[in-house]
Amino acid sequence: MKSLSDLQATRRPFFRAAVAILILLLYLIAFLLFISRKPLPEDYQLIRRYGWHFRLLLVAAAANSMLLFFSTGRDLLTMFRIALFFLIAYPLGLGDEISVLMLFSLLTEIALYHPFRNAVIYMLLSLLVALGLGRAGSAFYLTRAATPMQSRLFIGIIAFLYASALLTARWAISTESSLVGKVRHLNSVIDRLSEANLDFQRYVHSVEYSAVNSERRRLSREIHDSVGYSLTNILMTLEAAKDLMESNGVKARDALDRSISEARSCLEETRRTMRRIRSEELRETVGLQAIAHLTRSFSEGTGMHISVEYGNAPESLGAKLDLVLFRIVQEGLTNAFRHGMASQVRITLWVEEGVLLVTVSDNGKGSEEVVDGLGLSGMRERVKGVGGSVDFRSGPDGFRVQSMLPLDQKE
Repeated sequence: MKSLSDLQATRRPFFRAAVAILILLLYLIAFLLFISRKPLPEDYQLIRRYGWHFRLLLVAAAANSMLLFFSTGRDLLTMFRIALFFLIAYPLGLGDEISVLMLFSLLTEIALYHPFRNAVIYMLLSLLVALGLGRAGSAFYLTRAATPMQSRLFIGIIAFLYASALLTARWAISTESSLVGKVRHLNSVIDRLSEANLDFQRYVHSVEYSAVNSERRRLSREIHDSVGYSLTNILMTLEAAKDLMESNGVKARDALDRSISEARSCLEETRRTMRRIRSEELRETVGLQAIAHLTRSFSEGTGMHISVEYGNAPESLGAKLDLVLFRIVQEGLTNAFRHGMASQVRITLWVEEGVLLVTVSDNGKGSEEVVDGLGLSGMRERVKGVGGSVDFRSGPDGFRVQSMLPLDQKE
């Protein structure tokens, strides 16, 4: 988990500068508080003797804070920062406002510059050091009274609540950043899939156009080589029969018989060619094979786990229903990935009393209200066009598409 300053620096250009200015401002306030106070007679000697030490330690602490700001290895610097806090606050005691200000500044820096787990450890260490300052002691050969227990408890509770608030903010911002990163990753994957889909569609159209032209050329050759040749022979034979009709009836009838035989051969060859073309069309991927190809490609492209239970569904439902089934599954997978952010999708097919039951369910986030967009409304129109029905349900366990397609369709 990144530190708060790293997370915010990537999102707000002026955040790092604002942090540095804030920390320096806290040091300036502490310095002004020290030089502007009017010490009572009993602590005058301590304040006077501690003056140049305080200034020196304050400059060292400010320099340490700047190093924390720019450095990447911050553990050693943070330990040194805690030691400087102790040296600055010890002569003053925990009850002094400068000590409290330095404590809160230290807790803020720890929350800003360290990962969550390290921040918890350093904050607990800082609080223990601060509580130790509440006891009586001596500095510069002068005694320092203990901080009253009531004040000690009050400062400890406030500091603990402040540290807890900082850690809570750290956790919330880190969680938000993680979610934003995931959303950006998903959007990036979607963009790549969309671009790949467009490239695939362009490729399909290109291949389809090439295949159509190739098929046209092949059919042209077939017709030229078989039907065209036969029709040419028939035409020439009929013209010969016409010329022989008056001069030689026997030869004219023989020519007509040959024309009839040639026409029958031409018709049979045409039928064989059409049957061969039809058999090649039937070998294309349709029905459940198309569903298998779709789910496998989608799973490889998105990383989702997709399970398909074909049940007792036939291999093909006919051209019209095959297309509707394909679009239902395709739209269900797209919604599960893009809107539901699902990791698992289950597809089930089952035929009962002449009706195909299609269910596409996922483990995504779902939604409180199902709103028909272009995808869902298009699915409704396709299903309605074949006399079927479709139902969309969303809940805490994911989103489900359930459709019923009657199988008695006329092609």
